Amino acid sequence: MTAPPGWAALRGDAPSLHDDLLALVVRTPVWAHLDPRRRRGLSQILDTIAHVSATTGAVTTLLHLDPGTPPANQPAVDAEPAVSAITLTWLRTAPILADLDLARLVLGDGEPLTTGLGPGLVNRSIETSPTGEDQITTQIAAPLPASIWIAVLTGTTTSLDHAPSMDDALLAVAASLHVS
Repeated sequence: MTAPPGWAALRGDAPSLHDDLLALVVRTPVWAHLDPRRRRGLSQILDTIAHVSATTGAVTTLLHLDPGTPPANQPAVDAEPAVSAITLTWLRTAPILADLDLARLVLGDGEPLTTGLGPGLVNRSIETSPTGEDQITTQIAAPLPASIWIAVLTGTTTSLDHAPSMDDALLAVAASLHVS
């Protein structure tokens, strides 16, 4: 698996994942433009990413934070950083061999696509996050041929504007998957 340019890759099972994510964000220019309330909010988003990674057994977590600063005509306190995360988990299907039918059960539905592992499925959705904002989620399920494993990539972003670039990154990661 290869992280796309602009994305930081971290181990999904690291006990210090929240601290590692926060350390990445604090080094970006956008952090200096956030008021304390927005810093706490961003920290809570990163805490959620770390918690989801830990509870789903993610082996890798990728993070992208829009490094831009607020436009000159926009007050810094109104700046909302766009956070995108991608996680990779492996779903064990034993005693049944993994295939596209099982991948369809995992996603609920999906369109076909080609991954580095072979055929897979992609599903996109928009849901309301706990903060009341829209959250865009894209999932890819790719069965490892002749095995009991399905790779599940999940990409989530808090910004509708960043959904296309998050999807592009997720598709790039899916294409880079391989087993050696």
